[in-house]
Amino acid sequence: MIDDRLLEHWTRERAARDRLRSSLPPSWRNDPRPNMDVVRELYIEAMLRLKEPAVQPVAIGDDDR
Repeated sequence: MIDDRLLEHWTRERAARDRLRSSLPPSWRNDPRPNMDVVRELYIEAMLRLKEPAVQPVAIGDDDR
């Protein structure tokens, strides 16, 4: 039995990363430096995190009663 509950989420995340990769300037995509692939992936992850909605933390002591 295959659990596919996260398949739709994973597919959306993968597509977002692919769109960001393709939107990078050619100088970034074709950079031959050894660690540039790490830089590209870190940049993509940071951009994805920036696009997430901000979560407001609940302050200690807040009470709904």
